[in-house]
Amino acid sequence: MSEQESSSPSDAGILLPPTPIPPPQEDSTLPHPRHVDDQVDATATKLFHGFNFSVVEDGRDDDDDDDDDDDDEEEDSEDDDDDDDDDDDEEEEIDRGDESEDIMDIMPQYMVQRVDKLQELNTARDKILEDYLVERAQLEKKFSDLYAPLYNRRMDIVTGELDTEIEAQAITNAKKSEENEEEVNDGDAAEEKISGIPQFWICAMGHMEQVAELVTEQDVDCLEHCINITCEDHEGGMGFTLKFYFAPNPYFSNDVLTKSYEIPNLLFSDEPILKLVKGCVIDWKPGRCLTHREVKKKQRSKSGSRAGQIRTVTKLERCDSFFHFFIPPRMPCLDDMDEDAADAIEEAFDHDYDVAQAFRCHLIPKAVLWFTGEALEEGLETDDENDDCDVEKNGSSSPSASAAATADSLEL
Repeated sequence: MSEQESSSPSDAGILLPPTPIPPPQEDSTLPHPRHVDDQVDATATKLFHGFNFSVVEDGRDDDDDDDDDDDDEEEDSEDDDDDDDDDDDEEEEIDRGDESEDIMDIMPQYMVQRVDKLQELNTARDKILEDYLVERAQLEKKFSDLYAPLYNRRMDIVTGELDTEIEAQAITNAKKSEENEEEVNDGDAAEEKISGIPQFWICAMGHMEQVAELVTEQDVDCLEHCINITCEDHEGGMGFTLKFYFAPNPYFSNDVLTKSYEIPNLLFSDEPILKLVKGCVIDWKPGRCLTHREVKKKQRSKSGSRAGQIRTVTKLERCDSFFHFFIPPRMPCLDDMDEDAADAIEEAFDHDYDVAQAFRCHLIPKAVLWFTGEALEEGLETDDENDDCDVEKNGSSSPSASAAATADSLEL
């Protein structure tokens, strides 16, 4: 037999007589089992009172409880109809009492001290977060200042300010590559040159779905005069302002159209909280407004000295246009707004912010890729790769695959 195995005397064929149990003594100091149970129940009730824990008692004194239960059932059967409403009211009052009760007031003092330590750690973490936001805002501004000269030079190329410089650079590069300079010049001379890159921004906008769905055919001619779009972050990372620069055009007299967003938690990864959205007034030239059109209607007077006379009334009628983007949604009075109206307002603000983010995070930084369509193709390839990854992760039943998917989501 190994060391880990054990055997009882009965296994060896030896029967031992049963050990006699001594009778209980009258002066025994051991408490009655019922008294022990009562102490345990009282202690548990005291410790967990207020945490919505209930202590379940074992069945004891069955005979007495059965008699009491029978009496209670008879009384309950007589008063069920009268007490239903009272029970509901009492339950509501209990629920409200539980909600209003402070968990710190019902904790033991030693546990409160531990929670206080956790509060100190959380305060220290908040202080570190404040330092992080300050440094991140400074870092965002630092690189924004580095981007600015590149964006300004991009505008010069689009408007044709650097046509001569770029052409000279092309000739120099051709000489270095031992190409025939005369062939290069002859090819350029045979074709009338166009200044800059016309329709640069409208083409880039047309390749981005969130923006393209807002642009109408009437907007295209006007947006051809757009020469630059920039985004300026507010101080401390509390929001941003989009600026649309236009060359002189027959539609409005503004040189720049602006749309600003105040977002206190812009630097957080949480859902943004819009504090204020501000557009601008477009100074439309007579008869060139794209957001509204004048409609003349004839009306017949029904009363008064001019009864029966017909007069012509001019009214403004709203038209679909991208330039409504510079007129932000307005929040109506909450007292007069039902649930459907609230959902519609929320959807309008969400869509407006999505368009703003499309300009800020995608179109402005990578305008040339949206102009050529490369960014659209990259986006489609990225979506396909993400779909393939989702299929592989969801299709696998191994725990490691699920853990990897969870890790990826946490890293993002």
